[in-house]
Amino acid sequence: MRRRSLASLFAVLLALAAYAPALAASDGEEQDTDVRKVDAKVVEVNERHISVVARDGVEHVIATDAADTHVTLKGKRIDLKKLRVGDLVTVDLDVENPQKFARRIIIGEQSGEVLTAARD
Repeated sequence: MRRRSLASLFAVLLALAAYAPALAASDGEEQDTDVRKVDAKVVEVNERHISVVARDGVEHVIATDAADTHVTLKGKRIDLKKLRVGDLVTVDLDVENPQKFARRIIIGEQSGEVLTAARD
């Protein structure tokens, strides 16, 4: 019985030792996926689409529609027209649409220094 408990304890410690570096390596931030672009910089705004540069440097052209695309800033819904070049956004794409179509755009909070640097 004592041997089984010791073996179980050793197995738990071994699992924790293997899991700890992987947990430390993850930075806890949200990651980009096929249907979500996190902290993307807006480089073009148009009535029918926006262009964003993702964190990996790839530019994505994403279709928008004033009626179907929800844009939020500080938890409040705003007009798509208020989205500006240089804004950092998180874009949720419509998974059922064959095109890249934005269902929701969340404008991120930016400090004054970051905002000034992004627009220059």
